[in-house]
Amino acid sequence: RGYVSCVLGCPYEGATISPARVASVAGQLVELGCCEISLGDTIGIGTPGNTVTMLEATQATVETEMLAVHFHDTYGQALANIYASLLLGVSTIDASVSGLGGCPYAPGAAGNVATEDVVYMLNGMGIQTGIDLDKLIDAGSFISNVLDRESRSKVAKAMTAKRNQS
Repeated sequence: RGYVSCVLGCPYEGATISPARVASVAGQLVELGCCEISLGDTIGIGTPGNTVTMLEATQATVETEMLAVHFHDTYGQALANIYASLLLGVSTIDASVSGLGGCPYAPGAAGNVATEDVVYMLNGMGIQTGIDLDKLIDAGSFISNVLDRESRSKVAKAMTAKRNQS
C-alpha cells in the first residue's frame, strides 16, 4: 500500500495542490508495485469540490478499485469528502476509532475522521460494513479512557448520551 499525503493542501506548499501532481505521484506508486493507494487530506482542509477534482484526475491514472481515501476532520468536512468519494466509486476508507491520530507537522490539524461517524453514515446509506456500531463505540470509549481524552466522534458522544438516559 502506498500513501500520498497532503493531497488537498499542505502546510509547506500551500492550500492548493495540483490534482495532476497527485495523480502523477499515485501513478508512480502503482508503477513501483503498490496495489492500493491511499490519498490523504492530511491537514483536513479539503472540501467535496476539490476532493472530486483530485479524485477524477487520479482516476484517469489509477484504477478506482486501487484507491483509498484518508481524511482528517479539521474543518468538519471529512464525512462530506468521504461521501463525495463514495459517489465516484472509491470504497476503501481509512478512519480511526474515536478520531485518534493527528498531523504533527500541521499545527491545528484535527485527528482522523472517527470510524464511528463513518460507520453510522454508511449504515444510513444502506452500505453493509460488518461492523457492530455499539461495540465500536465501546472500543472507542475504552481507548479514550485509557488515553484520558475525550472521543472526537460525534456519533459516539450522541449514542453514549442516549445510552446514559436509559
